[in-house]
Amino acid sequence: MGRTFNGISIVIPCLNEADSIGLVVDAALTGIAKLKMDGEVVIVDNGSTDDSANIARAHGGRVIAESEKGYGAALRRGFAEAHYELLAMGDGDLTYDFTRIDELVRPILDNEADFVVGNRMNHLRPGSMPALHRYLGNPLLSMMLRVMFARHIVRDAHCGMRVITRKAYQALHCVTTGMEFASEMIVRAIHCHVRMAERPIVYHERVGESKLASFRDGWRHLRFMWLHSPAWALLIPGAAMWIAGLIVAIPLAFGPVVWHGRAFDIHCMIMGGLLNLISIQLITLGLLAKAFAHLAGLRYDRTIAWLYQHLHFERCILYTLPLGLAGVAMVLRVVYVWVASGFGPLAEERLLFLGMLCVANAAQIAAAGYLFSIMALPRHLAPFAPAGAPQDSTHQDATHKDSAHGAA
Repeated sequence: MGRTFNGISIVIPCLNEADSIGLVVDAALTGIAKLKMDGEVVIVDNGSTDDSANIARAHGGRVIAESEKGYGAALRRGFAEAHYELLAMGDGDLTYDFTRIDELVRPILDNEADFVVGNRMNHLRPGSMPALHRYLGNPLLSMMLRVMFARHIVRDAHCGMRVITRKAYQALHCVTTGMEFASEMIVRAIHCHVRMAERPIVYHERVGESKLASFRDGWRHLRFMWLHSPAWALLIPGAAMWIAGLIVAIPLAFGPVVWHGRAFDIHCMIMGGLLNLISIQLITLGLLAKAFAHLAGLRYDRTIAWLYQHLHFERCILYTLPLGLAGVAMVLRVVYVWVASGFGPLAEERLLFLGMLCVANAAQIAAAGYLFSIMALPRHLAPFAPAGAPQDSTHQDATHKDSAHGAA
C-alpha cells in the first residue's frame, strides 16, 4: 500500500561551491517536479567565502547559514530547518544527479522502506572516485560496518545521496558533526530497527575542489564504528585472549609441558597469565560499554537487560567469592610451605602464580560488577543547589532520572 507525504526537502551542505551550486539547485528542483509533490531545496552554507549563497538563492534555493563547521553539522541544521516530511540529502558538487531523486523516494512511497541509501559502486563515471577510495577505503569500511553491525543491506555505506522520512530521522538522534555523520546514520538506523533499502545511482566527477581528507575522514568513520561496537572492539578480542590464556596457563600450573619435543615452562605460564588478566579487563570493559549504551538509550541490548534483571552486585560478589577464596587458599598454602621449611628455598612459583591470578580475576570481576550496578542507580542530572538555597520544585522532578532496570 502506497504512502503519501506533504512534500520533500532536499538538503545540500555547501562550502565554496560557486561553480556548481546553481546547477545542483536546478537539478534538485527538476527532481522534485518529477515527483509531483511540494518541495524545497535547502542549501546549508557552512562558511563559504565565495558567492555560493547568492547563486543558490538566485536559482530558487532556500539558504541557511550554519556557523558550526562540518558535514554532519550542516546536514543536521538543514534537516532541523526543513519544512517537509521527506528528507533527502546530497552534495553540492554535481557528483549526484538530483533529477533522479525519485528512484530513491519510490521505495518509501511504496512502503518498502523508511530510509533509502544510494549505491554508487557499480555506476562510477571516469574520474568520479579515486582508486584508493574505490578499491580499498569505501569497500573495506562498508564491509566492516556490515560485519560489525550484522546488516548486509548497505553495500555503499558512505554514499551521500539518501532519502529518509522525518519520523525515522528523528528516531536516530544523530549527534556527530563531521564526515562520520554518514556512518552514524547507518549505525543508528540499524540500532533503531529502521527499515532500510539501497538503490543504484550514478556517481559523476565532481566540480570544484574536494573537501574530503581521505585518511583523516576514513579514520573518523572507523573510530565511530569501533566506539559503537564494543562487541567487536573489546568483547570478541577479549574472549579470544581469555581462551588462549587458559590454554597456556592452566596446564603449566601443574608442571612443564613437552609437546613435539619442545618444552614449555614457567615463562609461557607467565605469558598465559598476562593474556588472562588483559582479556578479563577487555571483557568487563566491553560489557560496561554495552551497559552504558543501553542505559543511555543509545540502543536496547537484550544481554544487558537480562544481566540487570539477574546479576545484582551481591550476586556478583557471591559468584566471584569462590574464585577469590581459592586463590587466597593457594597463596596461603605457599606461605605455609615456606614457613614450614624454616623460610628456606621455595619452589612453589606455579601454585603461587595461579593463586594470585585467581585473586586478581576475582577482584577485576567484582570491581566491574560494582561499576555495572552503580551505573544504573537513579541519577541527578542537574547541579545540586548550594546548601540553604531555594530550589525550584518544578525543576526538581525533571532533573531526577530513575533507571528502569533496577540495579542493586
